[in-house]
Amino acid sequence: MLFDRRGVKPKVLLVTTGGTITMLRNEQGSLSPCENASALLEKIPELKTLADVDILPLVNMDSSNFTPDLWIAIAKAIFQRFKEYDGFVIAHGTDTLCYTAAALSFMIQELNKPVIITGAQVPLEDIGSDGRANLINAFRVAISDLAEVAVVFGSQIIRGTRAKKMSAFDMQAFVSVNDVPLGSIGLSIKFSNFAKLRTRKKPLLRAFLNKNVALLPVYPGLKPEVFEFMAENHDGIVLEGYGAGNIPNGEYSLVSSISKASANNVPVVVCTQCVLGSTEMELYQVGRAALDAAAIPAMDMTPETAMVKLMWVLGQSDDISTIESMMQKNFVGEIHEVV
Repeated sequence: MLFDRRGVKPKVLLVTTGGTITMLRNEQGSLSPCENASALLEKIPELKTLADVDILPLVNMDSSNFTPDLWIAIAKAIFQRFKEYDGFVIAHGTDTLCYTAAALSFMIQELNKPVIITGAQVPLEDIGSDGRANLINAFRVAISDLAEVAVVFGSQIIRGTRAKKMSAFDMQAFVSVNDVPLGSIGLSIKFSNFAKLRTRKKPLLRAFLNKNVALLPVYPGLKPEVFEFMAENHDGIVLEGYGAGNIPNGEYSLVSSISKASANNVPVVVCTQCVLGSTEMELYQVGRAALDAAAIPAMDMTPETAMVKLMWVLGQSDDISTIESMMQKNFVGEIHEVV
């Protein structure tokens, strides 16, 4: 069912930030970021059929250059205009799209309308571009009954905290990790039974981020000194462990380093390097040792979401027990809590 405003065409704000989806050919025939965002509407007139569209050209850059400050800017820009529009679409580069999606999910909560993020693998003017279909589908979802931050890419609607880019080649570049998609797009839009729909909730802006967080993968031979240097220079660490969250405790043991970091009020969150699955750190002795050293399990969060969430949590508290509690609490569908 589409959002119904008694026959009045819905209003959608298109926020452009750069990326492949907004690239057009210049006079020399080279691809470059579109300087005039309204040209997108000229290329895709179907968008005006779906909704009354306003454009906010917030930034114009490759998403590889995105910073947490830009996540905050996007969140504030949307929240400030929340009452003016029935839905929001963000055109974004694919490289860091999942980080932005997770950040917006935490910073704007209790949503009562859709905030949709999309991008493209192939520029609009190239043969075989997926940009046109992705933008049209993003608008279709933006005027639907959904009330979440979601990534629309290909035929899938993915919760913002569950999205991960899995391919630099396939048109279905993003997948939903450790949870089924919010919905699918075909001749019609079908939502999963757990998708959050429009209500009369009043949205909350919680744009608090401590940007001084590091993401570090464990690898064979990782020296404890490297981890300790990171911990000494950051306010929080997300450590990508092996398998179920296993951390070396032999010749290159990180256990005492984790304990030292925690004692210095630097939380260490352990996630898994595996795409699918959850941390079960009590399962093996190498995981249990890190757990006993005060490591915080990320459960089934992706590394990207775990890092963004730790930034968000540290932006609100520096108490280690509060941080641990918040990291293991489900706020926006980012984890399946252990009951």
